[in-house]
Amino acid sequence: MPFPSPFHVKRLRGAEEAQATAEFALVLPLLLLVFLLFAQAVTVMRAQIAVTAAAREGARKGVETGNPVLIEGATVRSAAGLDRTRLKVVVESGPRQRGEWVRVEVEYEVPVAIPAIDRFFPAITVRGSAEMRIENDREGI
Repeated sequence: MPFPSPFHVKRLRGAEEAQATAEFALVLPLLLLVFLLFAQAVTVMRAQIAVTAAAREGARKGVETGNPVLIEGATVRSAAGLDRTRLKVVVESGPRQRGEWVRVEVEYEVPVAIPAIDRFFPAITVRGSAEMRIENDREGI
């Protein structure tokens, strides 16, 4: 079996490099899409955690005071890192008596980070809620 000449080896190596470049060009958009989907999932999970913590903080403030403005303010302040214009807070409470429940629901629209997809899916909504029982019917701030 004859050995290949250096010219044939160079030509084969060049063809392999061209094939690798073409395969990379075909796979690159798919890799970018997977990366963007992963980044979107992380953003949604972070928003879900922040919304749940904000609802818990709002319910905690609701146990202290019956003022819905103070409850909503504490909720919004504790939603750190979220866009306040996309945040919606609902406070539900019965009469301010011992044993009654205070419920705080927080809703947030997470913007879609993938440029071509945002036309079809304008936002992803995450929700968090928390309930706490009033133990002391005295008003505190």
